[in-house]
Amino acid sequence: MPRWAVPVVLTLGILATALGAFHGVGEVLQGATLPPGIVFNAFAGPECPPAGDANCFPAMSLLPTSFLAIGLATFVLAAITATATVGTIWGVGRGVWLLLASIGLLLVGGGFLPPALGAVGAVVAYAGARQAKA
Repeated sequence: MPRWAVPVVLTLGILATALGAFHGVGEVLQGATLPPGIVFNAFAGPECPPAGDANCFPAMSLLPTSFLAIGLATFVLAAITATATVGTIWGVGRGVWLLLASIGLLLVGGGFLPPALGAVGAVVAYAGARQAKA
């Protein structure tokens, strides 16, 4: 991977990991209650939509369990995203593992922005690996 791609991939991977784990915190704090549907807010409160205008970290999960289990799964996928980021920087998989970890983070409750950041990091890593190969 070229020298210019490493800080970009590292920054995007760290942001994806941290924001995904932050979604997990909000989900764990909601406890054993069930989400209202596939799309929900990671943090709950009276200011959250549809009642208010606050950003309560929207997320989605395909897991049919409580917020507590969704939050714990989000923590695990955030750790996997961090590991995939480090592996991508070391040249393992040319960004494929980071992309797969980001998709997993999206599907378990890591929000919408963190997986997008991880996916952009994976694309940068792939482009950098192709440039280094040429």
